[in-house]
Amino acid sequence: MPSGTWIEVREQTTCEAMRDDYCLGRYGFTIKDDGTFIAGPSPQGSQVQGRTKPQELRRLGKLMSQLSPILARGERTCEPGGLPGIKDQVDVTFAGGSVVRAYDSGGLVGKICHVGAWEDVHRLHDYLHKLMTRYYPLPFPAH
Repeated sequence: MPSGTWIEVREQTTCEAMRDDYCLGRYGFTIKDDGTFIAGPSPQGSQVQGRTKPQELRRLGKLMSQLSPILARGERTCEPGGLPGIKDQVDVTFAGGSVVRAYDSGGLVGKICHVGAWEDVHRLHDYLHKLMTRYYPLPFPAH
């Protein structure tokens, strides 16, 4: 069982009808607990690094502190939903190295799976997606 202290959160997507370089999150977007982020790497090794704004990290930290104890228990629920051809997954890494898939749309066809209360996971996913929209470059750089 993971400890309740998160060290990074990562969102990764696939987009069936789109070139990979234009798919938001295709190569992964990771934010660490110190606010640094990495978009990528692509198969060619390209990545973009940076730092979120302090207020963004505070908001993410608040969402994670509300969710971390629940994620640590790892109780998964799946409900009907999700779009065909789209995969969107959020993984949380805890101190000690344990990884929990907090949100999974498209991992099971026609299902959205999550750990914890849907409202809390949905808020985390929406906020992480907002940060990814701000910091993940499109098209993704080739070098």
